[in-house]
Amino acid sequence: MAVSDAVVGNLTTIYVAVIAAIKAYGLVSGRSFGGGLVLVLSTAVVGLILVATLTWDVSQKAAHAISRDDDRSHEASCKGGICWHGVAVKSPASQVRFRLPQQQQQQQQPPPPHGPAAL
Repeated sequence: MAVSDAVVGNLTTIYVAVIAAIKAYGLVSGRSFGGGLVLVLSTAVVGLILVATLTWDVSQKAAHAISRDDDRSHEASCKGGICWHGVAVKSPASQVRFRLPQQQQQQQQPPPPHGPAAL
């Protein structure tokens, strides 16, 4: 799970914590902040937290993509719309083939009769 996913999941808690921190700072410093200022400051701080976590996630993903080995055995191997994720290309699982039975173009014969007339 990415860091930004955790932040978005706990957005309300973070928002309330930021408002409480602003109010606590006001009490410690002896200032009184109005509701509008608290709303603007808390929204700005939460927005910065979101941007920072998104930046962190993107940079980690980019670093992972750049530093990835050329070893293709850990990547997805796709053939015919079926992708094998995390399966080595030469492993027995990736060599499984599904074949549908061939339908033969034969003239169909009627089924044998059943019941007393068949005797």
